[in-house]
Amino acid sequence: MKHWTTILLFATAWFATAASLAAGPADKKTDKTAYIGQPVSLVVQPDSIRLAGPRAMRQVLVTGRYSDGIERDLTGSCDFTAEKPDVVKILRGGLLRPTAAGETALVIEAGGQSARVPVVVADLDKPQPVGFRHEFIAAINVAGCNAGACHGIPSGRGGFKLSLRGYDPAADFLELTHSALGRRTNRFDAEASLILKKGLGLVAHAGGPRLLSANPIPQETFRAWLTEGLRDDPVELPLLTKVEVLPGSRVQIAPARWQQLAVLAHFADGSVRDVTRLTAFSSSDDSIAGVDANGLVELKQTGEAAILCRYLSVIECARLTYLEPQSGFVWSNPPEHNDVDRHVFAKLKMLNILPADLCTDEEFVRRAYLDLCGILPTPDECRAFLVDAAPDKRARLIEALLERPEFADLFTHKWLDVLRSNRLTIQIKGSHAYRLWLRSHIERNTPWNKVVSELLTASGSTFGNPPANYFRGPYDNGAPVVRNAQELAESTAQLFFGIRLQCAKCHNHPFERWTQDDYYHMVAWFSRLKAIPDTENPGSPPQPYPWQLRENALVIYSAPSGEATHPQSGKAMDPRVLGMPARDVSPRADRRAVLAELATSPENPYFARSTVNRLWYHLLGRGIVDPPDDFRDSNPSANDALLDALAREFVSSNFDVKHVIRLIANSRTYQLSSHAKAGNSPEAGNAGSGNLTDEKYFSHALVRRKRLTAELLLDAICAATGEPEAFTGLPEGTRAMQLPDGQVIYTGGRYASWDRHPFLKAFGQPAREAACECERESDLNMARALEMKNGEFVLGKIRAPNNRIGRLVAAKAPDADVLSELFLATLSRPPLPDEARASLDHVASAADKRTAWEDIQWALLNTNEFLFRH
Repeated sequence: MKHWTTILLFATAWFATAASLAAGPADKKTDKTAYIGQPVSLVVQPDSIRLAGPRAMRQVLVTGRYSDGIERDLTGSCDFTAEKPDVVKILRGGLLRPTAAGETALVIEAGGQSARVPVVVADLDKPQPVGFRHEFIAAINVAGCNAGACHGIPSGRGGFKLSLRGYDPAADFLELTHSALGRRTNRFDAEASLILKKGLGLVAHAGGPRLLSANPIPQETFRAWLTEGLRDDPVELPLLTKVEVLPGSRVQIAPARWQQLAVLAHFADGSVRDVTRLTAFSSSDDSIAGVDANGLVELKQTGEAAILCRYLSVIECARLTYLEPQSGFVWSNPPEHNDVDRHVFAKLKMLNILPADLCTDEEFVRRAYLDLCGILPTPDECRAFLVDAAPDKRARLIEALLERPEFADLFTHKWLDVLRSNRLTIQIKGSHAYRLWLRSHIERNTPWNKVVSELLTASGSTFGNPPANYFRGPYDNGAPVVRNAQELAESTAQLFFGIRLQCAKCHNHPFERWTQDDYYHMVAWFSRLKAIPDTENPGSPPQPYPWQLRENALVIYSAPSGEATHPQSGKAMDPRVLGMPARDVSPRADRRAVLAELATSPENPYFARSTVNRLWYHLLGRGIVDPPDDFRDSNPSANDALLDALAREFVSSNFDVKHVIRLIANSRTYQLSSHAKAGNSPEAGNAGSGNLTDEKYFSHALVRRKRLTAELLLDAICAATGEPEAFTGLPEGTRAMQLPDGQVIYTGGRYASWDRHPFLKAFGQPAREAACECERESDLNMARALEMKNGEFVLGKIRAPNNRIGRLVAAKAPDADVLSELFLATLSRPPLPDEARASLDHVASAADKRTAWEDIQWALLNTNEFLFRH
C-alpha cells in the first residue's frame, strides 16, 4: 500500500511540475507565436553538453536576439527535440537528463530560427553516490527544512535540530543518522524514514509536505541518499570554489515576462555541475519579479529585482530589469547639470519615468540651508537669494554654505550619532573632545580616508587622543573597558563598508555572501586591543553604580598577542578585510595599521561606495542603496552606474567629502521639485505615468519628504520664533546640532539631572548606542503631533516676550511687514495672496494683536511645509 502511496505522490509532484512550467509563455499557437516574435538568431547556453553519470542534469537556456538589438528568453517557448530520443530526456523548461550512453544533438526551434547543440552522455554505469554535503544538504536547503523558521533555529523544532541553512554539515549528519536513536532515517528501508515520510506528507508534519513542490529533484535526492545507506562524504571531497548564475543580468522588454535561470557550481578539482534544481531561489521584490523552485522568473511590472540563488552557503544574484513600454511616452529631455544627472536620467528614461520640474527658488534656499548647514535661512538671507537674478546663484549659494561653520556642525553631528558618542560610555569630557576632533577634520575638509585611518589606528588616552574613544566600551560591572572585538568588527563593517555583519556571528549569513569565517577574520583585527586606566585622568572615586559618572580616561593599546578563534573549529583566525584578499601582518605589529590601509584603500570595493551612498542618503533622503548601511545582494542599489560614478569621483578627488556633496547639490536631480508629476499634457500626446509611483529612482524629491530630525526641528523652531534654547552648562547660543552628547543637564524637574532634552527625546533623538542610522526615529505620530500643537516647548517659544513677534510688535512694524517676516523666518518664502489676506484679516479683527500674531506663528509651525524636508 505504501508503494502505491509513493507512486501517487510522484504523480502529484510530476503534475505540479508540469503545471508550474506551463505557467510560462502560453502553449496556444497564437500566444506562443506572438511571444516569440521574429528573432534574427538563437543563442543557446551551453553550446555543447556532456552528461556524465546517471544523475547528471543540465539546464539549457535559449535567448532570442532581435533586429532592434533586444534579447528575450525563449527557453520556455521554443521547441526542443533530440536527434536520438533514446539518449536524453528533455523535461519541460529545457532540463536535460541522460537515459542511455551515446552521442546525439539537441535541436532548438523558435520563430523560424533553429540551433543545434551536440550532446554526449557517458558513465551511466559508473557508481555516482549522492554527496551528503554537495547534494543532500542542498536538497534540505531547497526544501526549507533548515530555515530559521523551521529546524534551523538554535533550539531546533520538535526535537529535531539542523544547522541554519546547512552551515555545519558534520553536525547535521550526526543529527540525521544518530539522534533520537536514528529514527529519522532508515538505512534498510528508505521509505520508512521519518524525514521522507514527513516531507511527503505521509505522517503529520507542522511544516507541511516540503518535498511535493514543483521541483522533483530534492525528493529524488532525499530518496537516493537514504536508499544508498546514509553514506557520509569521502575525506577528499573537492571544495566548492564558485557559484555562477546565468544570466547574471538582463533587461527584458514586454511581452518577455519570463526568464529561466541556470546555476553552475565550480569545484576545486575543476569539475562543474549544474545545480539549478538544488538551488534555493528568492526575489528581492516579489511585486516586480517572482521565482519558482525551478529558477523560472516571472516578471510582473516595470522595475528591477535581484533573484537570490543560494547553493549551499554561497549566494549569487541575477539582476533582472523589466520594462513595459508606454504608448505615447515622450521623454522630457531635461538638461543635465553634471554626471549625476546623466546616470539618474538614463535610468529614468529606461524605466519610462518622467523627472519632476526644477524646484522653485523658495524651495531651494530652504532645502540647501537645511541639508548643508542644518539651519533655516534668515529672512534677510531669503530675500537676498530670491531677488538675485544671476543664473549661477544656486551654485554660489552651495559654495558659500559649504564654507560655513554650520556645515561642519551638521556633518559632525551626523557622524557622532553612529560613532556612538554618548557620555555614559566615553564620559562628558570624552564626548566634547571627540566632537572637537571630528569637527576640526570636517571643517578643514581632511580627506575622509585619512580621518577613518586616524580613527581605526588611535591609541593612547581617550581624553588626550579623542579618536581612541571609538574603542572605549560601556562600563562592565563598574569598570571601564575596551569595546568587545566582535562589536568593533560589526560596527566597523557597518560604518565604513555598509555591511551588516551581525548574522554571520553564529552562522553563515542567511541573505548574504558573508560566512562565519569572514566574521571572525574581521574580528581578528581587534582581538589584541586592551585598555588600562589613564593615571593622568583618574576621575572621581569609584561609585557604587556603573552609570554614575567617574570622568576617567582609558589608555587604549594593542597587546603583542591575542587571537580570535572560530567557535566551531577553535582555530585561530588571521585578520582579513571583507571582500579583499588576505594580507600578511607582522606577528607583533598593531594589526589596525594594516586594517586602516586596506579599509580605506581605493581598491576596497566597499569603502568609497558606502561613504558616497551615506552622503547621498543625507542629501536626498534615501540611499542609492537603502538602508544606507545595508549593502547586500538581496538589497540591490537603485542605480549601479550612479553609485559607481560617485565612488570613482570620491576616490579621484582624494576622498574629498565636500567635492562629492558639491557635485550632488549642483545636480538637477538634487534640485528637482518634491511634487510628483502625472505625465505630459494630453495635448502633447503623452500617455506616460510621470513619476506618481516612483519612490526609488529619484525622479523627484518625494523621497526627501521626511520629518525634520529632532535637533533640526528644535533649532528650526528657535530660529523661526527668534527665541534660542538655553542648554545648561553650554555657551549661550548653542544649538541642538552642536550638542556633543545626546544628554544635557536638564533643570525641568525638581533637581538638575543629566537626561535627553524632553523635546529632542520626544521627537526620536537617538541614544547613540548603535552604529546604525536606524536608531533615529523620524516618523510623525500622535504624541509628536500633540507636542507641536500644545507642547510646553513650542508654546513657550511662541509666547516668549522678547521673541521675533515681541520685537516686531514693539517696533510697531506694519502688519504686512510682520507677516512677511514670519513667513520668511518659518517657511523661507513670502505669503501667497490668499494666505496674506486671511492672516491680515485675522490680525485686524483680533482684540489682542500680539495674540493674533502668536496664532499665525503657531499655525505656520504646524504646517507640513515647516515640519518636513521638501
